[in-house]
Amino acid sequence: MTQMHADTDTTYWSRDYWLGHCEGFRVDGPRGRVGFVETVLGQEGEPEALVVRGGILGSRVLLVPIAAVEDVRPRAERILIRDEDTVAP
Repeated sequence: MTQMHADTDTTYWSRDYWLGHCEGFRVDGPRGRVGFVETVLGQEGEPEALVVRGGILGSRVLLVPIAAVEDVRPRAERILIRDEDTVAP
């Protein structure tokens, strides 16, 4: 289900569109900032996972499955994930 927020001015864009074009977006989990999206994996229009770089000096790389994404906030350039424990190093 696509969630839309007041900060989304282009409601006609789908969740998959924004997930496929979210390089540079900040990724937050229940405990705070996880990192920033470095790359989106998957076919055009069908994202499968996000490669997220975080940690001290961006030295940690995580693979976030699209199923772990709770919400996308395009205007704020934020991705919210459900649980950091579902993320693979």
